[in-house]
Amino acid sequence: MYFTNTPSLNSMEAIMIRPPGGVQRGGGRNRSPYKYTKKDCDCRFCLYYRKKDGCTVPICPVLDIRLSCGAASLSETVKSVFSEVKHIPFQRRLSKIYQRKDEKHMIFQNENHKRIFESEKLNLYKPSHRSLAVLYLLTADHPLWIKTKRYMDRNGKVDLQSVHLGDISTDGYALWKAVKELQTGERQISLCELSDSDIISDRAFRLIVQAVTIARFGAAVLNESEVRHV
Repeated sequence: MYFTNTPSLNSMEAIMIRPPGGVQRGGGRNRSPYKYTKKDCDCRFCLYYRKKDGCTVPICPVLDIRLSCGAASLSETVKSVFSEVKHIPFQRRLSKIYQRKDEKHMIFQNENHKRIFESEKLNLYKPSHRSLAVLYLLTADHPLWIKTKRYMDRNGKVDLQSVHLGDISTDGYALWKAVKELQTGERQISLCELSDSDIISDRAFRLIVQAVTIARFGAAVLNESEVRHV
């Protein structure tokens, strides 16, 4: 039923009353969202880019789009996630690890880590970003994965109360604390602990901050899927 009485006004009224995101009956076509490419996301095309100074903003406003097409580096993405952390020792350690020029920044620890993660991800039903981050951490440490895999459901939730770690490495325990914090939202690891290399190794630190990055941006982070052979 229309309150207007002319075809042109009826058409306008139909547009005004349809649900947000809906498609008007009787016309138009559904089109897939445009898929950006690396060429589209060249920083030289950005309004914030200056020929002499480069990017003029501290955090890229379209980082999620650049990440989805592989145009953003892992280092840039990790730093953007923790840009508001004011803890100086933590930022110093983060910069030290992600500003090294003698090696590439790796997502997976080795081929086994990548293989298990990719395989187990297929068993999850519409996993959230946090669930992917949890799976990423658990599969990074083989003894930890063996002790916890039976307690993960199809949604990527771990029955934390049923897990008994027993004898496990220091790195494995640090990753487990990070898993609990990601899943429950309750603080398990302090910034002071993360900043201290005597408590949390560079390997565990890298995995934890990358897991937090996955929890923020999801599977797009894994587009840069280099494998670290250790």
